This record gives sequence, structure tokens and C-alpha cells, in this order.
Amino acid sequence: MKFSDDEAAELERIQSGLAEMHRETRSLETEQKQVGEQIQRAAKTKETPPEDMERLRNRARELRTRLRDLSQAVSAANSRSLAIRSAWPNRMHASVVHGDENASRVVAVHDRRPQPEHSDDKVNLPLTLGEFDSVVQPRRDANADHLQVAGSLRCGDVDMTAGIITTGPSWPYLVGSVSLLEHALTQYAIATALSHNYMPVSVPDVIKTNVAERCGFRPRDEVAAQTYHVSAGKDDGLCLAGTAEIPLGALMAGQTFRTGAASGACVADLALPIRLVALGHAFRAEAGARGADTRGLYRIHQFTKAEMFAVTDADSSDAMLEELRSIQEEIVSGLELYYRVLDMSSVELGASAYRKYDIEAWMPGRGGWGEVSSASNCTDYQSHRLSIKYRPGEGEKLRYAHTLNATAAAIPRLILAILETHGLKDGKLVLPAALRPYWLGGDVVWTDGAKKTNTALGRAREQLRKLARRTGADPGSLVASFLILHELTAIVPLVILAASFATLGLGATVIDYVERVANDIAPEMLGGRVAHAKVVGERLAWRFGGVSVLADIAAAYMITKLLAPVRIAFSLALAPRFARAAITPVIRGVRRILSHRS
Repeated sequence: MKFSDDEAAELERIQSGLAEMHRETRSLETEQKQVGEQIQRAAKTKETPPEDMERLRNRARELRTRLRDLSQAVSAANSRSLAIRSAWPNRMHASVVHGDENASRVVAVHDRRPQPEHSDDKVNLPLTLGEFDSVVQPRRDANADHLQVAGSLRCGDVDMTAGIITTGPSWPYLVGSVSLLEHALTQYAIATALSHNYMPVSVPDVIKTNVAERCGFRPRDEVAAQTYHVSAGKDDGLCLAGTAEIPLGALMAGQTFRTGAASGACVADLALPIRLVALGHAFRAEAGARGADTRGLYRIHQFTKAEMFAVTDADSSDAMLEELRSIQEEIVSGLELYYRVLDMSSVELGASAYRKYDIEAWMPGRGGWGEVSSASNCTDYQSHRLSIKYRPGEGEKLRYAHTLNATAAAIPRLILAILETHGLKDGKLVLPAALRPYWLGGDVVWTDGAKKTNTALGRAREQLRKLARRTGADPGSLVASFLILHELTAIVPLVILAASFATLGLGATVIDYVERVANDIAPEMLGGRVAHAKVVGERLAWRFGGVSVLADIAAAYMITKLLAPVRIAFSLALAPRFARAAITPVIRGVRRILSHRS
């Protein structure tokens, strides 16, 4: 991304000039209004000398001409300002590593294949991409090449040759069961997003180039040469969308949202956070040399892509990025693939991204990892350019919203990964069981489902990982937060209740009432717990307070014990926020101190 000090100085001059032009415009508009009123009064009274009337009319014409010139100058200055700012990248998240692709960090790896080759716990993460590749080296299978697999299908194929005849290289035909696989994947991805309350949207594939620029893409950049331009005999300023992110962003353009509950399904009625999912076609010119690692479906000019898009307030985008990543992992994991999650380095962010996760699947026939989805937090980069704002509260100042985007399914890459991972059986596709509800027909072989965790501990660990991905908190911090909150929700009520009962002399009364209610409602379920709580409470009283407060402490402990389900729910609800706000910063601080000492 190129930008210079000269452009920064030019931008400062433009902004200063715009401010001056706006001041002059307001002044001239005020004078124009006054002159217009004078002309109207003179026309009514007919007492103004002709020479004065002519002078007023001449001044009105001068003002009109000057305001028109100012409007054109403001438009030109805004266009130049946008051109300069569009070339500048977004700021970066504090955890983004500076460096090239190899500096990106592998933060998760999961082997969900029916016969996994690697354990999820084989390596201690995070590792840089270079470190990970030196430790984990999956097996390559030259016989698993997706074009060979597709060519061996009884009823289906990936026909690259026909595409060359029709359009050119890298415009494939998906035939038979491979085409059905595309339809199943799109439905599976959209259905998964809908299950997380994402609103479906159908978007145009043709967009204005200036909209793409405002989203951080550079259609006019001859170096990139990634965009197909559309013309109907003149320069219409239209191009084919490279991703549904662009028309989804344009759908939000110029809107001011509020936080809270939506009042309707129209865009103007939505409230933050907004979650959208769209199925569109992505068009990529993909200029440059091609090789064995990009053959077949890996890099083509047109493909089907399901895209998620979110708009949040300024404080919620980090958590939303983790939610998007969690949904992406749910989709890829359900396809029983071997995949890793990368927290991308600075060079890989692009113009608009503040932070970006990539998910790469292992493709045995290709002999390498291939990106199948990406999730980016663009903060207010796009919203400044698209004028997407929100009002935090009644009467509060408008703020720019944060936008995020994430691939739900890049269909050709997923087809490639599925063909090379699952292969064929008796000439028929072997497909993950998650696609069965979306399969339209045709003879295929279904897997038994993704690798399941059979032990209670394993299931708990998996749920903890999902919660960590969804909330953006570290699993260890989540556990520590829950334990701390669980103890606090016991100690604080115990002390408050004991003091209250002692002050009011209600200990014995509360014990009798609780015992009577427990025996009346559910003696088998609550009777034993109440009796146990009473015994423990009496022991605490003898140890710390003596006979005088025995009933009060026993009653307080009894109530606290009975509130255990509420305390657990409260601790679970607050654990992610407490982990991010308190535990994680403490852990990072300790690590920094230890690293300095070492």
C-alpha cells in the first residue's frame, strides 16, 4: 500500500481548503437569501429605482455563479481527498504481528477427518506460520488431486477444457454430482448462518467502481488488475463484484442506526448489531503467472461465494470478529476437513482490515494448505467512506459504526478440499454427513459424521473452546474467571445475609421456613441439600461466631447453597467479560514481567 508525506501534506491542504469553501458557501447562501428577499420586496412595492433593482439582480446572478463554482470545487476536492485516503490502510489491532506471511500466527488447528492424522493437541499454539510448518507436515497424496478425482466420477466432472472453449482458461464447468455439491454447500453455509440469526440478502453482482473503492478495493489500480469492468458502449463506472461484501456494504451506506431492538425488516429499521449473509458470484481477473499450486478449482475467474457481513458499535467489533470466526469454524469443521486458523500478519491485512483471520484447509492432492475462508474487522474504515453511523443513545452524538465481513463458503475451494480429503468410493462421491439434508439427489456415499468427543471431559473441553472462540477470551482465562466469580457469588451473599439476619434476628425463623418449604415442595430433592447446608452452616458458626450467631450463619449458608444454580448461571454469563477485562490483562502483565526478567 503506497502513500507518501507529499500526499499527507496535500490532504491537509485539501481539508483546509474544504473548510474555507464551506465557510464561504454558508456566507454566500446567507447573502443570497437576503438579496432574494430584497428583490421580492422591491417587486411588490415597486418603489425601488430601476438602477438599484438591476444591481440586486446582477448580485443575485453573481452569487448563483459563485455558489455553483464552489459546489464543483468542493466535489473535486472531496474526490481527490477520497482518492488519497482510499490508498491508505486502516490501523492495526495491537496483537497483529508486523511482518510477512510467515510471521502470521497459527492460533488453532483441528483435524476433523473421519480418520484423523493429527491430534488437536499435538502442538502448543500459537506458533508462527514458519514454526508450525516445520513441526506439522501432513502427508501429501498425489492420487488425491481433485481433477483426477472428479474425472473418475461415474456421473460428474470438473470440465476445464469446455470452459476454455466457452470463455477462456480458468472458467470451469461443474457437471453432475459436482454441480449438486455446489448447491449443497451453498445451502449448508447459508443455513448455518441463518441459525445464528443472520438475515439473508440477495445482492447485485454488478457494482459501481466508486463503491468498491469506498470498501477498500481498488478497481482502477492497474497494478492489481483484479477487476472486470462493465461497459455498455460508454464508461459507466461499473464493475463485477469481487465479493458480496461490497454490495452488502453499499446496502448500509448513508444509514444511521440505533442500538437495541430492530423495529422492522427494512434497512432503516435495523438496529446494531446487524448480521447479514448473502450468496453471490465473485469475479476475479487474477492477473499473474499460474502454476501447479493454483491449477484446477483453486484459482478461477468466477465462483459462488456465501458472505457474512456485520455492522456493530465501536465497542463490539472485536467480539463480533470472534463470532464470525466461530461460525466459519463450525462450517469447515462440519465438512470434516483438516484445517488451521491463522491470525494474519500486517502485510496480509490489505487496506481495510484492522485484524484478519484466515482458515486454511489441508488439500492432500495439492500438497499444501489452501485458504477456504477469511474474516476481517474493518472497524470504521469502510463506514467513514460509506457514511454508516449510529447513535449510541438518545440525544448522544453520532458515531461511525464498525463493519466486519467473513466468508461463509468459497465454494470451489471447499469442493477442492472435499474431493481431495474424502475422495471416491466405487466411483461415487464420499461426502460429509453434514451435507445430507441439503443434497438434492444422486448416488453418493455419506461419512458417519465428524469425529466425536465421547468423554464428558472431552465434550466439556470442546464446548469451552467454542465459547472461547465466540467471546474472544482465552480458555484458561475463562476457567479462572468462572472459578473466581463462582466463589465471589458465594462469599458476598453469605456475608451480607449473615449480617442482615444477625441485625434483624431472623436466623432461626429463616431456617424453619426454608426447611418447611423444602419438605413441602420437593423433600427428596431439596431436603438433603437443606439439611447438609444447615450442618455446614452450624459448623461455620461454631468456628467463627459462637452460639450467638449460629442460626444466622447457618441460615445465610443455607440460602447461599440453594442459590447455587443462579450463581453458576451468573458466573457463566459474566466469565467472558471478566476474563477479557481482568484476567487476560493480568496474565499478559505477568508474562511481560517474566520476559523482562529473563
